Amino acid sequence: MKKLTRNSRLLLALMLLVCAAALLLAVSSKQLPTGLWPRQISPQAPVNLTAIPLGTINKPIQVTRTGSLESAASVPIHAAFSGHPSEIYVTEGQAIKAGQPLLKLQPSPSAVTQQVAVPSQQLQTNYDNALKEYDRYQKLYEIGAIPRRQMESITAKLQEAKERLAAAGTQSAGSITGPATITAPIDGIVTGLAAAPAKEVQAGQLLLSLGSGQELGAVVQLEQKDLYLVQLGTPVIVEAVQQTIVGQVASIYPQVEAKQNPVFLAHIKLASKPAESLKAGMPATIHINTGETAVVPAVPTASILQDSQGQTYIYLAVNGKAVLQQISVGKTMDDFTEITSGLPAESLIITSSLDSLRDGDTITVIQHQ
Repeated sequence: MKKLTRNSRLLLALMLLVCAAALLLAVSSKQLPTGLWPRQISPQAPVNLTAIPLGTINKPIQVTRTGSLESAASVPIHAAFSGHPSEIYVTEGQAIKAGQPLLKLQPSPSAVTQQVAVPSQQLQTNYDNALKEYDRYQKLYEIGAIPRRQMESITAKLQEAKERLAAAGTQSAGSITGPATITAPIDGIVTGLAAAPAKEVQAGQLLLSLGSGQELGAVVQLEQKDLYLVQLGTPVIVEAVQQTIVGQVASIYPQVEAKQNPVFLAHIKLASKPAESLKAGMPATIHINTGETAVVPAVPTASILQDSQGQTYIYLAVNGKAVLQQISVGKTMDDFTEITSGLPAESLIITSSLDSLRDGDTITVIQHQ
Protein backbone atom coordinates (compact mmCIF):
# COMPACT_ATOMS: atom_id res chain seq x y z
CA MET A 1 0.00 0.00 0.00
CA LYS A 2 2.84 2.39 0.85
CA LYS A 3 4.60 1.54 -2.41
CA LEU A 4 1.50 2.52 -4.39
CA THR A 5 1.31 5.87 -2.63
CA ARG A 6 4.95 6.62 -3.43
CA ASN A 7 4.40 5.87 -7.13
CA SER A 8 1.36 8.06 -7.19
CA ARG A 9 3.36 10.91 -5.77
CA LEU A 10 6.07 10.50 -8.37
CA LEU A 11 3.47 10.46 -11.15
CA LEU A 12 1.83 13.61 -9.79
CA ALA A 13 5.16 15.44 -9.60
CA LEU A 14 5.95 14.48 -13.20
CA MET A 15 2.57 15.76 -14.38
CA LEU A 16 3.17 19.08 -12.59
CA LEU A 17 6.55 19.49 -14.32
CA VAL A 18 4.99 18.85 -17.73
CA CYS A 19 2.24 21.44 -17.08
CA ALA A 20 4.78 24.04 -15.93
CA ALA A 21 6.88 23.54 -19.07
CA ALA A 22 3.78 23.88 -21.29
CA LEU A 23 2.77 27.09 -19.50
CA LEU A 24 6.25 28.58 -19.90
CA LEU A 25 6.26 27.78 -23.61
CA ALA A 26 2.81 29.37 -24.05
CA VAL A 27 3.89 32.61 -22.33
CA SER A 28 7.05 32.78 -24.41
CA SER A 29 5.12 32.33 -27.66
CA LYS A 30 2.87 35.31 -26.85
CA GLN A 31 5.80 37.68 -26.41
CA LEU A 32 7.50 36.97 -29.74
CA PRO A 33 5.86 36.34 -33.13
CA THR A 34 6.70 33.50 -35.43
CA GLY A 35 10.30 33.82 -36.56
CA LEU A 36 11.50 35.32 -33.25
CA TRP A 37 11.17 32.30 -30.90
CA PRO A 38 14.44 31.13 -29.35
CA ARG A 39 15.64 27.67 -30.38
CA GLN A 40 14.76 25.15 -27.62
CA ILE A 41 15.98 21.98 -29.25
CA SER A 42 19.27 20.55 -30.38
CA PRO A 43 20.95 22.17 -33.40
CA GLN A 44 19.51 21.12 -36.73
CA ALA A 45 21.14 20.86 -40.12
CA PRO A 46 22.17 24.25 -41.63
CA VAL A 47 19.22 26.25 -42.98
CA ASN A 48 19.53 27.20 -46.64
CA LEU A 49 18.44 30.80 -47.25
CA THR A 50 19.00 33.99 -49.21
CA ALA A 51 20.51 37.27 -48.02
CA ILE A 52 21.30 40.67 -49.50
CA PRO A 53 23.69 43.48 -48.53
CA LEU A 54 22.43 46.52 -46.65
CA GLY A 55 20.81 48.80 -49.27
CA THR A 56 20.00 52.50 -49.61
CA ILE A 57 17.11 54.72 -50.69
CA ASN A 58 16.92 58.38 -51.70
CA LYS A 59 14.87 59.85 -48.88
CA PRO A 60 13.18 63.24 -49.51
CA ILE A 61 14.55 65.91 -47.17
CA GLN A 62 11.74 67.52 -45.22
CA VAL A 63 12.20 70.41 -42.79
CA THR A 64 9.73 69.94 -39.93
CA ARG A 65 9.26 72.70 -37.36
CA THR A 66 6.66 73.76 -34.83
CA GLY A 67 5.00 77.01 -35.89
CA SER A 68 1.65 78.70 -35.46
CA LEU A 69 -1.38 79.94 -37.32
CA GLU A 70 -1.38 83.72 -37.73
CA SER A 71 -3.52 86.37 -39.33
CA ALA A 72 -2.41 86.62 -42.95
CA ALA A 73 -0.18 89.63 -43.62
CA SER A 74 -1.37 92.31 -46.05
CA VAL A 75 0.05 95.53 -47.51
CA PRO A 76 -2.27 98.56 -47.36
CA ILE A 77 -2.52 100.93 -50.33
CA HIS A 78 -3.36 104.52 -49.32
CA ALA A 79 -4.30 107.61 -51.31
CA ALA A 80 -1.36 110.02 -51.63
CA PHE A 81 -3.73 113.01 -52.03
CA SER A 82 -7.42 113.88 -51.92
CA GLY A 83 -9.49 113.08 -54.97
CA HIS A 84 -11.54 110.32 -56.53
CA PRO A 85 -10.72 107.20 -58.61
CA SER A 86 -11.40 107.89 -62.27
CA GLU A 87 -10.52 104.33 -63.29
CA ILE A 88 -10.20 101.09 -61.30
CA TYR A 89 -8.27 98.31 -63.01
CA VAL A 90 -8.71 95.49 -60.47
CA THR A 91 -11.50 93.62 -58.70
CA GLU A 92 -11.86 92.06 -55.27
CA GLY A 93 -9.98 88.76 -55.08
CA GLN A 94 -7.93 89.34 -58.23
CA ALA A 95 -4.32 88.12 -58.24
CA ILE A 96 -1.89 90.80 -59.41
CA LYS A 97 1.84 91.23 -59.97
CA ALA A 98 4.19 93.87 -58.59
CA GLY A 99 4.07 96.99 -60.79
CA GLN A 100 0.63 96.21 -62.18
CA PRO A 101 -1.72 99.28 -62.29
CA LEU A 102 -4.40 99.23 -59.60
CA LEU A 103 -6.32 102.44 -60.19
CA LYS A 104 -6.04 106.01 -61.45
CA LEU A 105 -6.63 108.72 -58.85
CA GLN A 106 -7.99 112.07 -60.06
CA PRO A 107 -6.99 114.91 -57.69
CA SER A 108 -9.71 117.09 -56.22
CA PRO A 109 -9.68 120.87 -57.01
CA SER A 110 -8.32 121.60 -53.54
CA ALA A 111 -5.49 119.11 -54.06
CA VAL A 112 -4.57 120.69 -57.41
CA THR A 113 -4.31 124.19 -56.03
CA GLN A 114 -2.84 123.26 -52.64
CA GLN A 115 0.93 123.44 -52.22
CA VAL A 116 2.09 120.22 -50.61
CA ALA A 117 4.57 121.15 -47.90
CA VAL A 118 5.93 117.66 -47.15
CA PRO A 119 5.66 114.23 -48.77
CA SER A 120 3.02 111.82 -47.50
CA GLN A 121 4.08 110.41 -44.15
CA GLN A 122 2.90 107.00 -45.28
CA LEU A 123 5.15 107.12 -48.34
CA GLN A 124 8.10 108.14 -46.23
CA THR A 125 7.43 105.29 -43.78
CA ASN A 126 7.12 102.81 -46.65
CA TYR A 127 10.46 103.93 -48.07
CA ASP A 128 12.23 103.77 -44.70
CA ASN A 129 10.95 100.26 -44.09
CA ALA A 130 11.91 99.13 -47.60
CA LEU A 131 15.41 100.56 -47.16
CA LYS A 132 15.92 98.76 -43.83
CA GLU A 133 14.68 95.52 -45.38
CA TYR A 134 17.00 95.99 -48.37
CA ASP A 135 20.03 96.54 -46.11
CA ARG A 136 19.29 93.35 -44.13
CA TYR A 137 18.79 91.23 -47.23
CA GLN A 138 21.86 92.68 -48.96
CA LYS A 139 24.06 91.31 -46.16
CA LEU A 140 22.36 87.93 -46.36
CA TYR A 141 22.77 87.84 -50.14
CA GLU A 142 26.48 88.62 -49.87
CA ILE A 143 27.06 85.52 -47.72
CA GLY A 144 24.82 83.35 -49.91
CA ALA A 145 22.01 82.98 -47.37
CA ILE A 146 19.21 83.94 -49.78
CA PRO A 147 18.69 83.31 -53.52
CA ARG A 148 19.19 85.99 -56.15
CA ARG A 149 15.53 86.11 -57.15
CA GLN A 150 14.59 87.01 -53.59
CA MET A 151 17.17 89.83 -53.58
CA GLU A 152 15.82 91.09 -56.90
CA SER A 153 12.31 91.20 -55.44
CA ILE A 154 13.50 93.26 -52.45
CA THR A 155 15.40 95.61 -54.77
CA ALA A 156 12.30 96.15 -56.91
CA LYS A 157 10.25 96.88 -53.81
CA LEU A 158 12.78 99.50 -52.65
CA GLN A 159 12.84 101.11 -56.11
CA GLU A 160 9.04 101.31 -56.13
CA ALA A 161 9.00 103.01 -52.72
CA LYS A 162 11.76 105.39 -53.83
CA GLU A 163 9.89 106.41 -56.98
CA ARG A 164 6.69 107.08 -55.04
CA LEU A 165 8.54 109.18 -52.51
CA ALA A 166 10.31 111.07 -55.28
CA ALA A 167 6.99 111.75 -57.03
CA ALA A 168 5.57 113.12 -53.80
CA GLY A 169 8.65 115.32 -53.44
CA THR A 170 8.22 116.66 -56.95
CA GLN A 171 4.64 117.54 -56.16
CA SER A 172 5.80 119.41 -53.07
CA ALA A 173 7.75 121.82 -55.24
CA GLY A 174 4.61 122.87 -57.06
CA SER A 175 0.99 121.79 -57.35
CA ILE A 176 -0.58 118.49 -58.32
CA THR A 177 -1.33 118.85 -61.99
CA GLY A 178 -3.15 115.70 -62.99
CA PRO A 179 -4.27 112.16 -62.20
CA ALA A 180 -1.81 109.60 -60.82
CA THR A 181 -1.76 105.87 -61.57
CA ILE A 182 -1.23 103.77 -58.44
CA THR A 183 0.61 100.50 -59.04
CA ALA A 184 1.07 97.37 -56.90
CA PRO A 185 4.26 97.37 -54.79
CA ILE A 186 4.21 93.56 -54.39
CA ASP A 187 2.60 90.43 -55.78
CA GLY A 188 -0.65 89.64 -54.03
CA ILE A 189 -4.40 89.30 -54.08
CA VAL A 190 -6.68 92.32 -53.92
CA THR A 191 -8.60 92.39 -50.63
CA GLY A 192 -10.69 95.03 -48.91
CA LEU A 193 -11.27 97.07 -52.08
CA ALA A 194 -12.77 100.28 -50.72
CA ALA A 195 -12.22 102.53 -53.73
CA ALA A 196 -15.09 103.11 -56.15
CA PRO A 197 -15.35 105.29 -59.28
CA ALA A 198 -16.17 108.92 -58.49
CA LYS A 199 -16.14 108.19 -54.74
CA GLU A 200 -14.21 110.91 -52.94
CA VAL A 201 -11.22 109.88 -50.83
CA GLN A 202 -8.97 111.89 -48.54
CA ALA A 203 -5.18 111.90 -48.47
CA GLY A 204 -3.98 108.86 -46.51
CA GLN A 205 -7.30 107.00 -46.83
CA LEU A 206 -7.12 103.23 -47.40
CA LEU A 207 -7.99 102.32 -51.00
CA LEU A 208 -7.35 98.54 -50.89
CA SER A 209 -4.98 95.94 -49.51
CA LEU A 210 -2.76 93.33 -51.11
CA GLY A 211 -2.41 90.01 -49.32
CA SER A 212 -3.00 86.30 -49.65
CA GLY A 213 -6.75 86.69 -49.89
CA GLN A 214 -7.19 84.64 -46.72
CA GLU A 215 -7.73 85.50 -43.10
CA LEU A 216 -5.26 82.89 -41.86
CA GLY A 217 -1.76 81.86 -42.80
CA ALA A 218 1.03 80.09 -40.94
CA VAL A 219 4.36 81.27 -39.60
CA VAL A 220 7.39 79.16 -38.69
CA GLN A 221 10.93 79.93 -37.57
CA LEU A 222 13.85 78.84 -39.74
CA GLU A 223 17.54 78.68 -39.02
CA GLN A 224 20.14 80.07 -41.38
CA LYS A 225 21.10 76.58 -42.58
CA ASP A 226 17.48 75.99 -43.62
CA LEU A 227 17.66 78.81 -46.17
CA TYR A 228 19.73 76.62 -48.48
CA LEU A 229 16.78 74.22 -48.70
CA VAL A 230 13.72 76.48 -48.33
CA GLN A 231 12.86 79.11 -50.93
CA LEU A 232 9.83 81.11 -52.02
CA GLY A 233 7.19 78.79 -53.46
CA THR A 234 8.48 75.68 -51.63
CA PRO A 235 5.53 73.32 -50.95
CA VAL A 236 4.36 73.05 -47.34
CA ILE A 237 2.00 70.82 -45.35
CA VAL A 238 0.43 72.45 -42.27
CA GLU A 239 -1.02 70.23 -39.54
CA ALA A 240 -3.18 71.86 -36.86
CA VAL A 241 -5.96 70.47 -34.64
CA GLN A 242 -5.98 67.14 -36.55
CA GLN A 243 -6.43 68.97 -39.86
CA THR A 244 -4.03 69.04 -42.79
CA ILE A 245 -3.76 71.96 -45.23
CA VAL A 246 -1.31 72.33 -48.10
CA GLY A 247 0.37 75.63 -48.85
CA GLN A 248 3.61 77.22 -49.96
CA VAL A 249 6.28 79.56 -48.62
CA ALA A 250 5.15 83.10 -49.52
CA SER A 251 7.90 85.15 -47.84
CA ILE A 252 10.95 84.82 -45.59
CA TYR A 253 12.01 87.67 -43.31
CA PRO A 254 14.87 87.88 -40.79
CA GLN A 255 13.95 88.56 -37.18
CA VAL A 256 15.61 91.82 -36.26
CA GLU A 257 15.94 90.94 -32.56
CA ALA A 258 17.97 87.80 -33.30
CA LYS A 259 21.57 89.05 -33.04
CA GLN A 260 23.77 86.07 -32.09
CA ASN A 261 22.20 83.27 -34.14
CA PRO A 262 20.19 84.61 -37.09
CA VAL A 263 16.58 83.43 -37.08
CA PHE A 264 14.12 83.85 -39.94
CA LEU A 265 10.34 83.78 -40.16
CA ALA A 266 8.75 81.95 -43.07
CA HIS A 267 5.19 83.04 -43.86
CA ILE A 268 3.05 80.27 -45.34
CA LYS A 269 0.23 80.96 -47.77
CA LEU A 270 -2.50 78.30 -47.48
CA ALA A 271 -3.83 76.80 -50.71
CA SER A 272 -7.41 76.49 -49.41
CA LYS A 273 -9.65 78.21 -46.90
CA PRO A 274 -9.02 76.85 -43.38
CA ALA A 275 -11.85 75.35 -41.37
CA GLU A 276 -13.69 77.72 -39.04
CA SER A 277 -12.31 75.82 -36.04
CA LEU A 278 -8.79 77.03 -36.86
CA LYS A 279 -7.89 80.37 -35.29
CA ALA A 280 -4.88 82.67 -35.18
CA GLY A 281 -2.46 81.75 -32.41
CA MET A 282 -3.04 77.99 -32.58
CA PRO A 283 0.12 75.84 -32.72
CA ALA A 284 0.83 74.01 -35.96
CA THR A 285 3.35 71.50 -37.25
CA ILE A 286 4.92 72.71 -40.48
CA HIS A 287 6.36 70.18 -42.95
CA ILE A 288 8.39 71.90 -45.68
CA ASN A 289 9.10 69.66 -48.68
CA THR A 290 12.46 70.92 -49.92
CA GLY A 291 12.61 68.89 -53.11
CA GLU A 292 16.09 67.62 -52.11
CA THR A 293 16.97 64.03 -51.20
CA ALA A 294 19.52 62.24 -49.02
CA VAL A 295 20.90 58.71 -49.34
CA VAL A 296 20.00 56.64 -46.23
CA PRO A 297 20.48 52.92 -45.35
CA ALA A 298 17.48 50.66 -45.96
CA VAL A 299 16.41 47.00 -45.91
CA PRO A 300 13.60 45.15 -47.69
CA THR A 301 10.36 45.86 -45.85
CA ALA A 302 9.44 42.16 -46.04
CA SER A 303 12.55 41.24 -44.03
CA ILE A 304 11.41 43.21 -40.97
CA LEU A 305 9.78 41.30 -38.08
CA GLN A 306 7.77 42.87 -35.26
CA ASP A 307 6.88 41.61 -31.77
CA SER A 308 3.72 42.28 -29.77
CA GLN A 309 5.27 45.39 -28.16
CA GLY A 310 5.96 46.97 -31.55
CA GLN A 311 9.72 46.37 -31.48
CA THR A 312 11.23 45.68 -34.90
CA TYR A 313 13.92 43.12 -35.80
CA ILE A 314 15.84 41.70 -38.73
CA TYR A 315 18.02 38.62 -39.10
CA LEU A 316 21.65 39.12 -40.09
CA ALA A 317 23.87 36.47 -41.63
CA VAL A 318 27.06 36.51 -39.50
CA ASN A 319 29.76 33.85 -39.84
CA GLY A 320 27.35 31.08 -40.77
CA LYS A 321 24.83 31.97 -38.06
CA ALA A 322 21.46 33.76 -38.02
CA VAL A 323 21.74 36.70 -35.62
CA LEU A 324 18.55 38.43 -34.46
CA GLN A 325 19.13 42.21 -34.51
CA GLN A 326 16.76 44.82 -33.06
CA ILE A 327 16.44 47.93 -35.24
CA SER A 328 14.60 51.24 -35.47
CA VAL A 329 12.99 52.23 -38.74
CA GLY A 330 12.04 55.42 -40.58
CA LYS A 331 10.38 56.14 -43.90
CA THR A 332 9.15 53.37 -46.20
CA MET A 333 9.57 53.85 -49.95
CA ASP A 334 8.39 51.23 -52.43
CA ASP A 335 9.68 47.85 -51.11
CA PHE A 336 12.38 49.26 -48.81
CA THR A 337 12.31 50.81 -45.33
CA GLU A 338 14.84 53.24 -43.90
CA ILE A 339 16.98 52.01 -40.99
CA THR A 340 17.62 54.76 -38.43
CA SER A 341 19.68 52.62 -36.03
CA GLY A 342 23.30 51.93 -36.81
CA LEU A 343 24.16 48.88 -38.91
CA PRO A 344 27.59 48.07 -40.38
CA ALA A 345 27.79 48.81 -44.10
CA GLU A 346 28.84 45.20 -44.77
CA SER A 347 25.74 43.70 -43.09
CA LEU A 348 23.96 40.84 -44.88
CA ILE A 349 20.17 40.93 -44.43
CA ILE A 350 18.42 37.54 -44.44
CA THR A 351 15.37 37.64 -46.70
CA SER A 352 13.99 34.06 -46.69
CA SER A 353 12.91 31.34 -44.20
CA LEU A 354 12.03 34.06 -41.69
CA ASP A 355 9.01 32.21 -40.28
CA SER A 356 11.01 29.16 -39.27
CA LEU A 357 14.37 30.77 -38.50
CA ARG A 358 15.61 31.11 -34.90
CA ASP A 359 18.32 33.23 -33.34
CA GLY A 360 21.62 31.32 -33.46
CA ASP A 361 20.60 28.84 -36.17
CA THR A 362 23.38 27.52 -38.38
CA ILE A 363 22.77 28.76 -41.92
CA THR A 364 24.07 28.46 -45.45
CA VAL A 365 23.55 31.42 -47.76
CA ILE A 366 22.68 29.87 -51.11
CA GLN A 367 21.84 33.16 -52.82
CA HIS A 368 23.72 36.36 -52.14
CA GLN A 369 21.88 39.04 -54.15
